[in-house]
Amino acid sequence: MLGAPSARAQGAPLGAGCEALSSKYPSLKGRAIVVGVSPAPANYSTTDPNDPANVIGIEPDILKAAGRCLGFTFSYSKLDFAGLIPALQAGRIQVIAAGMYASDERTKQVDFVQYMKAGEASLVRAGNPRSLRSLTDVCGVTAAEIVGTVENEMLGQQSETCKRDGKPPVTALQFQSNDRAYSALAQGRADILLTDAGVASYLAKMTPDKVEVGFAIPTAFVFGFAISKKDDTLRDGLAASLMALHTDGTLAALVKKWGFADAQMVEPSVKTQ
Repeated sequence: MLGAPSARAQGAPLGAGCEALSSKYPSLKGRAIVVGVSPAPANYSTTDPNDPANVIGIEPDILKAAGRCLGFTFSYSKLDFAGLIPALQAGRIQVIAAGMYASDERTKQVDFVQYMKAGEASLVRAGNPRSLRSLTDVCGVTAAEIVGTVENEMLGQQSETCKRDGKPPVTALQFQSNDRAYSALAQGRADILLTDAGVASYLAKMTPDKVEVGFAIPTAFVFGFAISKKDDTLRDGLAASLMALHTDGTLAALVKKWGFADAQMVEPSVKTQ
């Protein structure tokens, strides 16, 4: 398990909304929470290059602000993406912060506190040598896929369409984490990687000699922090704190800081079944 600074450490004074919430959710004050992460070269959650034991990105920053608001502290547990929900259900972690989409299928297993829209896009090798302009162009190419993601499903469905149309299917290189999938693309072992549009833009900016943003894919996905269905207090307290941070402009500032678009902003909410 990896340590993190106290979530009540340095920071701006709490707003009125947070002061009220600390009284409404007293059991969260002083609570130590283990956050499951799957760090990747991305702007929602990545390993701090200056401190490998730390994790940085929009989600760690949101949790730090929420922790100051509610009084909880947290540490990180690094896991493969596919192992995050099982770990949450087993009680080894209490929150998932891994750029996870709050999909209907996942909501059958866990609850979500939604905080930002996700725009889907493709990453391709620099120069786009395979001329990939839309999903219909991926027949016969090699795709880097992350096990357990909706992008994996999207490419699988398109591969079946390719076969029905008499075209070669997508060759899938499957990985347990986003950083390994990205490495396969950057090293030329794969032709395409589907990911969040903000993440795609961030990675293309960081390594323009290796990858570039390909085509956009319209979706209705929303990012969320996953929480056990047995932990209503943490779920509702986190949702309420994010609403307070949305109201006072903190969330908007973090969206801007980490390179996401203003259009991705949503009012925080709980998604459950």
